[in-house]
Amino acid sequence: MGSRRDTHDKRVAAFIEWLEDNGADLSRVEIRGGSSDRDEENNAVYARKDIEAGQRYAWIPSRLVITSTVCKDVLGISAEASELSGPQLLAAFLVHQRHATTSEAKSFWKPYIDMLPSVFHTPIEFSSEEAAILHGTPIMYAVDDRLARFHSDFEEARRVLGDRIPQTAMSFENFAWALGVVYSRSFCKDLMSGGGGAQQEGAGNEVLLPMLDMFNHMPMRKVTWELTGDGVQFVTNEKLRAGAQVFNNYGPKSNEELLMGYGFCIPNNPFSYYHIRMNYSKDPMAARKRQLLERAGISDSDADQFVRKSGLPAKILPILRVMAMTPADVVCLERLLIQTPGASADVERVLSRGLGLRIELRARRLLEHLLEMRQARLLENGSGNTHGKSDVDDADGVQDIKMTESARMALIYRGELEDILETTLKSLRSATDKLALFMCGLFDETAHALPVYVASGSRFLPMLPGDTEQAPVRPPTPQLPSSSILDTCSRGNCRKQAEESEPDAKRARVASNADAAERLVSSVLLTTQSFVQDTEFADAADQVDIDDDVLLSLFVVRVLGTPTSPWHTATKTLEGFKHPMLQLLRSQSADDEEGGSDLSEADRELFADTLEELCEIHESLFPLLSTHFPDVFPASQFSLDRFVWAAGIVDMFALDAPGDHDVEGVCLL
Repeated sequence: MGSRRDTHDKRVAAFIEWLEDNGADLSRVEIRGGSSDRDEENNAVYARKDIEAGQRYAWIPSRLVITSTVCKDVLGISAEASELSGPQLLAAFLVHQRHATTSEAKSFWKPYIDMLPSVFHTPIEFSSEEAAILHGTPIMYAVDDRLARFHSDFEEARRVLGDRIPQTAMSFENFAWALGVVYSRSFCKDLMSGGGGAQQEGAGNEVLLPMLDMFNHMPMRKVTWELTGDGVQFVTNEKLRAGAQVFNNYGPKSNEELLMGYGFCIPNNPFSYYHIRMNYSKDPMAARKRQLLERAGISDSDADQFVRKSGLPAKILPILRVMAMTPADVVCLERLLIQTPGASADVERVLSRGLGLRIELRARRLLEHLLEMRQARLLENGSGNTHGKSDVDDADGVQDIKMTESARMALIYRGELEDILETTLKSLRSATDKLALFMCGLFDETAHALPVYVASGSRFLPMLPGDTEQAPVRPPTPQLPSSSILDTCSRGNCRKQAEESEPDAKRARVASNADAAERLVSSVLLTTQSFVQDTEFADAADQVDIDDDVLLSLFVVRVLGTPTSPWHTATKTLEGFKHPMLQLLRSQSADDEEGGSDLSEADRELFADTLEELCEIHESLFPLLSTHFPDVFPASQFSLDRFVWAAGIVDMFALDAPGDHDVEGVCLL
């Protein structure tokens, strides 16, 4: 151990001498070696004296910056190297300097090369026992991808460089080590001094900065990287005390990025996330849904979303809302955008605020289902839940794991993922959130339970908070039974509840929401249970064997013609709504006044089979039902046109009850 420490100390001294001989400014900092076996090569930098905000604490001259140009000069290559990326060139340079340069050559870069770690502690280098902790996490897939890329980069570099590096030196093991150095220690030139330029593959944008790459990472640390006229410097934007470790800030990196790139994690990292990809490529309406998202400023690159404990990313719900749309939803929204002047500019606002309760709840349940699958996979392969704690030595289920530093980091990362998923799922499932969405959305002056293209009368987009133009006229509120949720949740009460944050208020709110859920099922959703309000219909329904969706469609027709029904006003409001199936039906009739002109040939094909099925169902039911139950199903009221209209209502406004209720119905509010 003493011999290793002596060797290390000599390398540090030689490195400092090399830096100072070449004009580097280290007057305010000093390098100290690590104390443990793992940390021996992981040096840290400390302040020699107080450093004031605005002062630089380290500077190296341009001649010590390792760029692609330097690599080409050392390797003796020129134009053909343009095929190689910046990381490939830097890696080849490092292999050459470490393994292909003889002691007699006295490489200028040797003091720096000697200071680089000989091993790394990223998941690529994990033992099988350490890697087992990561089973079920996204990093396991990233490891495979990273290794595949390493092999690809190695083969390409070996092909381009030929015999410029001896084959004995240019092994995959050596090249993988060099890539580990590049990925953990290189800087992007465009990020210095706020350059902000996009990194170009193969453009040599990556550089190595000897000594400046030795500062450890601390999130939120106020550091500026600056290109000066003759070098590169780090400037602190906050005062640093003498004797304190001086940090760099690698940027807002998650623990997944830190573990994969550097081999460490930070407990309670505020930038950590769970990465999910929103994939709807197999949706038959994928192309048209993509167009809607693009009109809202959401591109394919936004399919990668990052869920954090602090909440959902801004674009995830708009994407989920579009994913949750049925073909009829897409056609109707497109029709609204075409028919309404200037509506295209409002797509982003429409998708941001919601498209109606059915789509909103379905969108959130899509996310819930996706996260539940990720959680199940994580727990299935789990080694105990650590919930991101740094003290994981007593974590359940990990007693048999040798607690290496890499294992400890893996457990921090794993526990953090479990915590993010659990926190997000609790929020999505909470009765408070769902009922606030379900109830307050009904009574807020700028929100609608129905999809936007129905609530707006297919003529206007709904006005949003802050709009100065006159809001569209809302359809009349349906007459509900006496157990209406209006008794439970007025608009003012909802807002008051939303503002409360005390634990007692939360418990009371959950209790009241449970009662409200019961009322919602009985009052707002039109379900097969609603038939009890119409004993004649209920008796007839008991005597026939008909699917629930068809029964609901028949019931919608029934209440439309029954002014005394509590649902009559709601269905009357929707009498003018035209589902694409109804448009298609009317376009086929001889006395068609609309001509189905709104439907494209693709839309006609989209709904043709469903319409044909509805026509067959209607033909099988009528006049049979009218003959046996003339008072319940009068032939004049249950025409094919009216039946298809009602089937469109059921299709368009279907809604699952929130919470634990296993009830499906039609929300006509």
